[in-house]
Amino acid sequence: MLKSIFVATLFFNLVVTANAVANPLALFIEQCLQYQPNLVQDDLVTFQSVEQQAVEFEKQTLALNNLNDRIQYYRPFVIDNQSKQGLLWCQLHLADELYALTAAPSTQSLINKLQHAALPYNQLGEHLASIKQMQWALIEKSKLHSAQASIHLALSQQDFTMQFNQQDCVLNNGPKSESKTNDNDINNNANIDISIAKYLIKQPNEHCRKQAWLAYQTRSKDQQAPALELIHQLHQQYATQQAYDNTAQSELSRYGLNPQLLQQFLTNQTTNLDIAPWNIAHVLSGISKSSKMKMITSNEFLQQIFASLKPLGLKFELITLASSTTNKQSSSDAEQHNPLTDMQAIRVWHQQRLLGDIFTYPQDKLKSRLNVDGQLIKQAVIGHQFGQYALSFPRQLTRLQQQQKLIYALSQAIVSLAQSSQFYFLSNRVQNLDTHAISTKWLVHHINQQLDLPLLSARHQLVAQYQQQLWVFRAKVALTFYQYKGNFKGTDQDDWLNNNQPLSAAFEQSFGQQWPNATDAIYSYQAIANEGINHYLPLWQTALTQLIIAEVPAKISPRDIFDLLVINETYLPLNDRLEWLIGPPIDTHSLIRRFKHAGTTQE
Repeated sequence: MLKSIFVATLFFNLVVTANAVANPLALFIEQCLQYQPNLVQDDLVTFQSVEQQAVEFEKQTLALNNLNDRIQYYRPFVIDNQSKQGLLWCQLHLADELYALTAAPSTQSLINKLQHAALPYNQLGEHLASIKQMQWALIEKSKLHSAQASIHLALSQQDFTMQFNQQDCVLNNGPKSESKTNDNDINNNANIDISIAKYLIKQPNEHCRKQAWLAYQTRSKDQQAPALELIHQLHQQYATQQAYDNTAQSELSRYGLNPQLLQQFLTNQTTNLDIAPWNIAHVLSGISKSSKMKMITSNEFLQQIFASLKPLGLKFELITLASSTTNKQSSSDAEQHNPLTDMQAIRVWHQQRLLGDIFTYPQDKLKSRLNVDGQLIKQAVIGHQFGQYALSFPRQLTRLQQQQKLIYALSQAIVSLAQSSQFYFLSNRVQNLDTHAISTKWLVHHINQQLDLPLLSARHQLVAQYQQQLWVFRAKVALTFYQYKGNFKGTDQDDWLNNNQPLSAAFEQSFGQQWPNATDAIYSYQAIANEGINHYLPLWQTALTQLIIAEVPAKISPRDIFDLLVINETYLPLNDRLEWLIGPPIDTHSLIRRFKHAGTTQE
């Protein structure tokens, strides 16, 4: 561990110890900072078979992985800076321990053995080898995290004022004063957003709206520039060490892609909305946002979802946690005898196998902001632990959007519980991002088909189309940024600015108008620093899910799809499952072509 991290961790550890008894979060942070995997050379060499060594590795590292998941679970609920800092140090500490673990000679020896073993042990070996390859040295990793935090801080600042050189662009009832009236209804990071949004709605002059929007995109450019340049430099340095020409090549190679294929995919995903970002709020304000639906309780809506999933072999039991006795009711009787009142657990079964529990937290009407949210508590690992998931939602669903969010959150929870393996790294969503995302999106589609819900309003559909095109454009920006090999200062700056024309053209292809200084887009969103080139992945996962929905033969039932795509008892790799579901070819070049023509007579 770096000396600076160790000293800071020790200092924080002393601070939280005094509050540990009274504060469960402080106690968790203290335990996390003190955690060290008990994995020494002898632990992995005293067994006779590689399979036993793999099981021992899982036992010794499961606590580390559970701690990582718990950090992500706690993060949305933390408000005070001390706890936020504690979770950050905890995350860094666990990252250091994982680095030391993957670099250990005993782990490398295990990886070598696993790669020649049978399923699923060889898959574990491949995952561990991939994790080891992606590990950065501690100094570079510390620099990267610090730079990412600097960009987040710059973008989240709220002390901005809108100043206009043209008096005609000033509104008499300026947006800043209006935004103050709704401070209790918006989150802490939305003050500047609500100001600019109200200005874009109320300003009738398009030229003024454009200037305000462009200025907002570069509101923290000066603060971000050094950190973003450092992130680019660190990634480029890592790519060069891996014998790649640039970061885009290095990152995309993990997915069987290259920059040219990704550019082709993003081109196919491009649709010209002919609505510029500075006009979208103005347009939406004139479209009705109402969608026809009857108000329904979350309990009743969940019962409908449970019934729709029964043909897939899924069963749900409701358990009232507030009761001293575990009074279980079947899902068919739950609405009458055991409604979702306070916190309860939804026990999820697939056929005769228990998958885990989803803890539900219905929200009180008195809360100022009702939303649907889900978070993994504990990953299911066969033979070691059942999964746990938390799900929060309003007691009454009054909008179709709430229904859709609840379907998506519940689908994520089910997939997280169902995609379990003997090993954490073969189950976890982070390590199996494509499989988890595609399975979730397919399950959402299946539930929607079974419930036959009405379509979202034209307003919400336009919002979705706009958000997708913004995602496409930003993915193109990230691709250009991480293909660039120079720096952003001196004479090299001119080389970077040469990308203004192609990026402006990309902007126009989605929104119908140009952004003359489109290279400034790198300063407008956090994902370019955190997700990097992989910002395109949700678009790819959606396209792949749509291809499965369009091209799976009718003879393959939804239950067969669920068993193969989600459960996958035979541990087939994703490509093998795709070939079984939609047939060959499934190489990336062919998939991009099939995305474009899915469901048409051309395919």
